[in-house]
Amino acid sequence: MTYYFAILSFFLVSLVKVSSILASSHLTVPPGRAIDLDELINLSENFGGFLIVAGGILAGIVIIGTGITYLLSGGDAAKVKTAKDMFRAGIIGSLVIFGVGIIINTVRLFAGNPGAFFQ
Repeated sequence: MTYYFAILSFFLVSLVKVSSILASSHLTVPPGRAIDLDELINLSENFGGFLIVAGGILAGIVIIGTGITYLLSGGDAAKVKTAKDMFRAGIIGSLVIFGVGIIINTVRLFAGNPGAFFQ
């Protein structure tokens, strides 16, 4: 416990020192361009699409790993239960991932053109 306290104390002291150094250095922010709403929506669509694809791939890997675990259980009740629990978690995870994707797309369509959403 004291080990974690020492690490946390060191981290907090370092954070205070770094923030005080940065505050006194008068850093300037480089000029840039403003991000409009269309660009922000496009960025969120791309990021959300990546997360949905990555989550689908991971869910597929979990389900395949579950099948392999079930095949290699050899009739051991504990391993069969573990495989069934993993399968259930993989299916629930897949449903959550794709459900969130549907919700995000629905909100995006509604935000893009609220009048066309209800036609």
